[in-house]
Amino acid sequence: MKPKTVLFGIITALVLIILFNNKEEASFWLFGEIRTSKLLILGVFFLLGLITGGILFRRKRSHPTEYSINNTHTAEHHETENPSPYSNLSEEDRKFLDRD
Repeated sequence: MKPKTVLFGIITALVLIILFNNKEEASFWLFGEIRTSKLLILGVFFLLGLITGGILFRRKRSHPTEYSINNTHTAEHHETENPSPYSNLSEEDRKFLDRD
């Protein structure tokens, strides 16, 4: 068995023992006096704690440790060995860039 499973079983057993040994009635203030069993009060607050802990300590998606570039566009034909960076530009754009 995995240690995580064993620890979960032990915690569950302890929670059940504590809950079922507290069956007597208790008064509880929640916007007024409420008389209910300790079992219900402890159980509700335990579940609220589990939900809150799950939300606060959930694992975030981690970023990849290594980034890679995948070239999905391959050149089908090469006109020259070193094509001009201006080959895709219009004549007007080439003139504008050559003013430097």
